[in-house]
Amino acid sequence: MKIFYDGQCPLCAKEMTSLKRHDSDNNIHFIDVHSSTFEQDHPSINKQRALQILHGLDNDNNLLLGLDVTYCAWQTVNKHKWLILLRKQPIKWFADKAYLFFAKHRMKISGLLMPNQCDKSGCKLK
Repeated sequence: MKIFYDGQCPLCAKEMTSLKRHDSDNNIHFIDVHSSTFEQDHPSINKQRALQILHGLDNDNNLLLGLDVTYCAWQTVNKHKWLILLRKQPIKWFADKAYLFFAKHRMKISGLLMPNQCDKSGCKLK
């Protein structure tokens, strides 16, 4: 699986770091959409759209968006089984709206919850 994430977002980078820590089999490839070669290396992924909503590709190269990426990623590392609830109606509708609100305001939310977590070059996965 591939995840295309915003490496300048502290909360986003923290989530990817947590996923990476649990990915002992290296089944997930983490790609910062701000990398200098992103558009060249991944021409099928629109960078501006990927900054609006989390993008991912599953193992069959199917495009996943938003919480579907999150759910698939945590399933891949066999953690947070409860996330399946966020993919079931009617919860899915509300969860997706909440995710879109978070995605739109992620930098402000990150600044409030995690001040001074990144430098000018972004947030590095650990």
